Amino acid sequence: MYELIQLAGAITLLLWSIRMVRTGFERAYGKNLENAVRLMTRRRLQTAILGGVAAAALQSGTAVVLLAAGFVATSALGLIPALALAVGAEIGSSLMAMLLSFDLSALSPLLLLIGYVSFQKSSKRKHKYWGRICLGLGLLLLALSLIARSTADMRSGNGMTYLTSILAHDTLLTLFLVALFTWLVHSSLAVILIIAHLVTDGAISLEMSMIMVIGANIGGALPALSSGWGLSAKGRLVIIGNLMIRTCAVIVGLLIYYLQESGGPSLADIGLDSPMAFHVLINAINGVLFLSMLPFWAKLLKKYVSPNDTENDAHKPLTSVYLSQDDIQHPTRAIANVTNETLRIADIAYQMLESTPKTFTNGKHINRVKELDDDIDRIHREVTYYLAAIENIKSASEEQSSWQDAFSFVTNLEHVGDIIDASLMVLARKKHKEHIHFSEQGERELDTLFSELFEIFRLAQAVYVSKSPDLATELVDAKHVYRNKIAVCREQHTRRIRDQVPATLASSQIHMDILRDLQRLCSLLVATAYPILKRHKQEKG
Repeated sequence: MYELIQLAGAITLLLWSIRMVRTGFERAYGKNLENAVRLMTRRRLQTAILGGVAAAALQSGTAVVLLAAGFVATSALGLIPALALAVGAEIGSSLMAMLLSFDLSALSPLLLLIGYVSFQKSSKRKHKYWGRICLGLGLLLLALSLIARSTADMRSGNGMTYLTSILAHDTLLTLFLVALFTWLVHSSLAVILIIAHLVTDGAISLEMSMIMVIGANIGGALPALSSGWGLSAKGRLVIIGNLMIRTCAVIVGLLIYYLQESGGPSLADIGLDSPMAFHVLINAINGVLFLSMLPFWAKLLKKYVSPNDTENDAHKPLTSVYLSQDDIQHPTRAIANVTNETLRIADIAYQMLESTPKTFTNGKHINRVKELDDDIDRIHREVTYYLAAIENIKSASEEQSSWQDAFSFVTNLEHVGDIIDASLMVLARKKHKEHIHFSEQGERELDTLFSELFEIFRLAQAVYVSKSPDLATELVDAKHVYRNKIAVCREQHTRRIRDQVPATLASSQIHMDILRDLQRLCSLLVATAYPILKRHKQEKG
């Protein structure tokens, strides 16, 4: 009985230490991680690597999956890069488990000492976060050594022998119990580490550990499923996609297991004689298969999983999330809160802009755009009041520049929303009411201009986040190119009027007004670059 209590205490310490490491990284680098997810998701392999690094740092693949699902729910991220993040998260989590499975217990006292000194004595917040991370890692290694000692003591009793003999003859029961335990503790990493120590101590066989690893992969998908089901239908696609990824990993694991049991080559024959190696192997094989077929899986999800719900989620009015009143007296933290909230407004404004071309072909999208503009107005008002309340900002400080950048960007985004709602949506309603149609060439020109404006929007957001003078210069150059293309479109439209193209004559007023609004939107977005370029010029001069 004492051994069971000791084991339960060690497992509790393991779970708490994993949580400490995760929250330490979230507080120290959560904002950077979110920005990286927004900006570094153009290539599948790069996105998968980012997901692996994030999962290893956060000690949780589930956290990465929920982060990706949240971005997809707000249309800040596409489904394919979100699924690539989930694939990478599983591989990164398995590699971290393998690293922690080595006997690193000698480092535990040193990490605890460094963590305590850093957390208690440092005045810098980031150093305190690193102290928390070191304390978490030290406790994690201590917990693993306690688990090893507990299982070694239990192995000498009859209870462990009886339990393992039952599990060894009932594969389904083993899968069920391990999956249930993984779901209850909400950490497949912890369960995999426990399994590794049971094998090391000789408490279970390698074959049984393979079944347990497969069970842990089943249970590891359930926390994301239960936590992320409340997202919109688009966000749930990522949650269901993650369940598919885990299911495929389970199928790969079962195939390898039954191939070995039927007389095929064993893992020991190829030097993979540990549950950690098996865990990494099935996730690596599954990752390669999934990454190569991501467009197919994404198309399948969109087609067959809640096909009628993704566009018809009941809209819930949005309010601010990050504007903590407790941070008003701390300018650095308050500005960081404003930056996060501004990026939320940018996500909403991008949804409005992305939906605008659809409104000219299907009027049902107009009300959705109107609701999003109301959300922007609401959050913009809260951000403005919050900025006005921030205390202790020195006029020449870096916080003052960040304050001004945030205020300018969020104000311009609010103007973007107003132009879309008060002008472009009026034009869309007029087009549908009067049954006006664009000419084929004119419609192609507008589609091209909208697509290029989407790129300018993403670049403007990257400039705001990175403060990079090079990106700011690129953004200003993009504005000049875009204005020239609008001028060319005007000339081509005028030529079609002279040729008396019927559709062009009927849609001329709406067409020209759209070109005017696109140029205004471009100017508002590019305005983000000018303060950054001005400061860069002053620093060089």
